[in-house]
Amino acid sequence: VKRQIKKEKMENNSTDNERHSELIRFLTESTSMRKTAANSIKHSLYAGGGAFAGAWLLGPVGGLVGGVIGSGIGYLQSDTYDGAVLAVLKLEQTKRNSLLQDVGKVLVTAGATVQSLRSASAFSEALHQFAEQDSVRNGIWKACVDSIR
Repeated sequence: VKRQIKKEKMENNSTDNERHSELIRFLTESTSMRKTAANSIKHSLYAGGGAFAGAWLLGPVGGLVGGVIGSGIGYLQSDTYDGAVLAVLKLEQTKRNSLLQDVGKVLVTAGATVQSLRSASAFSEALHQFAEQDSVRNGIWKACVDSIR
């Protein structure tokens, strides 16, 4: 019995590692995920900083102008996406497992079945299929960001 339990744990770890690899491959290769990351990080930081600076200097109108200028600067700046992917790659096993569970929950909420997420290839297929939805892309990024905090 103990030998069977140990064998099942090893198989689960192997499957988790394969699913983690598929998630990383998806994050690095998916142009829609890159676009989501760039927009959510760049624009929020630059627009917020510009709005704050403008409002501090010129009041409400300055906040509006600063936010617009900050958004323009954010658009022109380079991607910081690769840093987030590297951080996800370096996660310790417990955080990696938690991330995979969170991503699985996002996919199940979007319509995937738990059974369809068991193999690495099915997990990859579900990622690509459901990531067409904004809520899924945002949920996956939230899970990734939460896992590296």
